[in-house]
Amino acid sequence: MRVAVTLEQCWHRVPGGTARAALDTVAAIHARGDVEQVGVGAWHRSPAPSAWRPGIPVRRLPLPRVALYDSWQRLRRPRVERATGPVDVVHSTAHVAAASSAAMVATVHDLHFLHEPSHFTKRGVGVFTRFLDLVREEAAVVVCPSVATRTDCEAAGIERSRLRVTPWATHAVPVPAREADRVREAYGLSRPFVLFTGTIEPRKNLSRLLEAFAELGEVDADLVIVGPEGWSTDLAAVAGPRVRRLGFVPSADRDALYAAATVVAYPSLREGFGLPVLEAMVQGAAVVTSATTSTAEVAGDAAVLVDPLDVDAIAAAMQRLLDDPELVARVGVAARERAAAFTWARTAESMIAAYGDAAG
Repeated sequence: MRVAVTLEQCWHRVPGGTARAALDTVAAIHARGDVEQVGVGAWHRSPAPSAWRPGIPVRRLPLPRVALYDSWQRLRRPRVERATGPVDVVHSTAHVAAASSAAMVATVHDLHFLHEPSHFTKRGVGVFTRFLDLVREEAAVVVCPSVATRTDCEAAGIERSRLRVTPWATHAVPVPAREADRVREAYGLSRPFVLFTGTIEPRKNLSRLLEAFAELGEVDADLVIVGPEGWSTDLAAVAGPRVRRLGFVPSADRDALYAAATVVAYPSLREGFGLPVLEAMVQGAAVVTSATTSTAEVAGDAAVLVDPLDVDAIAAAMQRLLDDPELVARVGVAARERAAAFTWARTAESMIAAYGDAAG
């Protein structure tokens, strides 16, 4: 099979989890050697930043991003084959449906915009709505990273027969203890801390996490927030006594911070998968996360699950772990064992099967 893969999100200001998942899936499929992949994107004067540079050739269509996205969504042209040549399958990996004469596989990461449209701009909701309409009409196979997303897709009118659940994975490996010590010193983290990582956006539920941390009172711990600035969030509100914002940090530091944290808190309102939970579990972190979205699928019984709308419940879960080192250790051991089951080889096998179903 020859598959065209949309990778334009690698050039976005905040590439985010959709770009990371696409790149890692591409790499895992490339390692197998039984599918030819070619990337496709808009016209750019320079390659994507090194951290987001695809490991396969990327062919460019002669339009800048906004024009390409609008043309794909509204006019259904130009077809990707203009840049890639003939393909058996086109894989739309983000929230824009590429135009092609080949069978379409579309990844729907989540349908959060249907539940909370106020978390997005008017233009964003319009783009996501049009993408969903095109997926309903044209996609031969729809790939979902979680059962939660598959359930949302069914409710949105996509038949179960077209839906495939293909969980993501991570390349992270447990860091040595000295790395945890290094980042504590590098970032001045002298006290125990609760760690949040992720793009600063409304769905991450930071306001309730901050309220919950404030409820802990004079506990001997800090709240450390790691991640790039996103959208629709009052950054001035992401502050408070004993709250540290580190912004974007390199992936090696992020992994070491997971290992150094006493608790990792990720009470997101809705996720397609929830990669930070899996990354934290690889490091043996004691995770507090949401019981009502896909993060519960990732965590299983190897984390503390809470109602993300219940500030008291979030606070109680953090307090319980901060007060009980033995519980933290037990949860961490279980987390590492569960994380080992998520592999990119499994993801690649599932994705190739989806391509085969679409092409057939």
